[in-house]
Amino acid sequence: MVAFLLYIVKSTCCLTLFYLGYKALLSNETFFRFNRMVLLAGMLVCMLLPFVELRTESPGVLQMPLLQLEEMIQEGVGETVSQHSVVQVGTEIVPAVREASGSWGEWAVYLYLAGMAVVLCRLVRSFVSLLWLIRSGEKIRKERYTLVLVGRPVAPFNWGPYIVLSLKDYCDYPDEILTHEQVHRRKHHSLDLIYTEAVVLLHWFNPAAWLLKRELQEVHEYQADTGVLKNGIDATKYQLLLVKKAVSASSYTFANSFNHSKIKKRITMMLKEKSNSWARLKLVLLVPVAACSMLAFARPDVNRELTNLMQSEDTTISPVGQPYTREFFDKEIDRYIGQAGGGQLSGSERLEFMEKHVTRTDFLINANDQILYGNDFAEMFEMPAKLKATLSGASGKKPVMIFFLCDAHTSDAAVEKALEVAGKAFADYQATESGKNTPTLFFFGEPRKNYPPKKK
Repeated sequence: MVAFLLYIVKSTCCLTLFYLGYKALLSNETFFRFNRMVLLAGMLVCMLLPFVELRTESPGVLQMPLLQLEEMIQEGVGETVSQHSVVQVGTEIVPAVREASGSWGEWAVYLYLAGMAVVLCRLVRSFVSLLWLIRSGEKIRKERYTLVLVGRPVAPFNWGPYIVLSLKDYCDYPDEILTHEQVHRRKHHSLDLIYTEAVVLLHWFNPAAWLLKRELQEVHEYQADTGVLKNGIDATKYQLLLVKKAVSASSYTFANSFNHSKIKKRITMMLKEKSNSWARLKLVLLVPVAACSMLAFARPDVNRELTNLMQSEDTTISPVGQPYTREFFDKEIDRYIGQAGGGQLSGSERLEFMEKHVTRTDFLINANDQILYGNDFAEMFEMPAKLKATLSGASGKKPVMIFFLCDAHTSDAAVEKALEVAGKAFADYQATESGKNTPTLFFFGEPRKNYPPKKK
């Protein structure tokens, strides 16, 4: 769910920027076919752009707000899932599960789904009404379409192979209205509307999605109006008809209505001088917008930590006099998993995910405080050199992960010393040229010892 919410946020940003760019650069130009393609392709790009994965050496100015937002969403949604701890039962340590209370992330998900359900019900209602109207009308089959005539007043519209209008309109204005709706049919405008309704359903809360749909419908009408005038119909007579029919409107969201859109703007577009072909080059100005969006969505390289373990503001080297703790290292693991696209994972899922992305080396301490590092026994004083060799000998293709596990009876002093030695080794390696952008990860296995011990 975290990944989905992040996708919605990113695609929302893209749609908003695209709408502002289109409105400022192209909405008043008269090359309607080009504008239609720009709108359709632009919305598709906005929906796909969040899936493009770019890697950068370090977080940039554009990336930081989204990285912070991602962390906030992960924390908000993460509070709604079970949180694991361990408790001692007799001589065994077993996991305990407690349910956290509802968080803002949970309510945000519920609100989003509720809004989507309302919009979906509206679409279904509109679609059923449209089908009922088509079924109830008198059908006249033409060569390439079916004309549906209804006895009651209805705004003329086209949907797929059907053109629907009232008997009165068919008798009074057969040429103008039918020609207009046939242009909609020939250009398959109904498919465009189904496509935009899907975008609106996914982004029901985003005004830019609704405005882009309206822009596309207006382009449809401009195309249909142009088609009518090209068929030799008198422009003045047709414009007067538009004004007369402006009082009614179609309630079918999937349909192209004859009197849809702002009449004044449609008439203005009919009278406007054709735009210069060079105006299409304005589209190039949207390229920097897309590039900035891609840069904002880029992640720092997965072969380094999200914020340089020992250099970020809240993960600096452990202050003097304060030991490295499990929480210190666990936080860095969570950040790395989030950076690598793992999302919210349970204990076993975390380990499985990490083993796919890292080179693992085991660091075990038994009940007698004996160390088994890799496949060899070692003393604590040997560990700085061994850890340094492991980190320095990494191939570079995958980051190094030290997998730490202690026995149920391992002394607190041994565990504390292991954390201190590992932390210092990581800090020293991070300070080297080769370790500057390389992650240093210390992963805790399912604890055989509840460390640090609870205070009595």
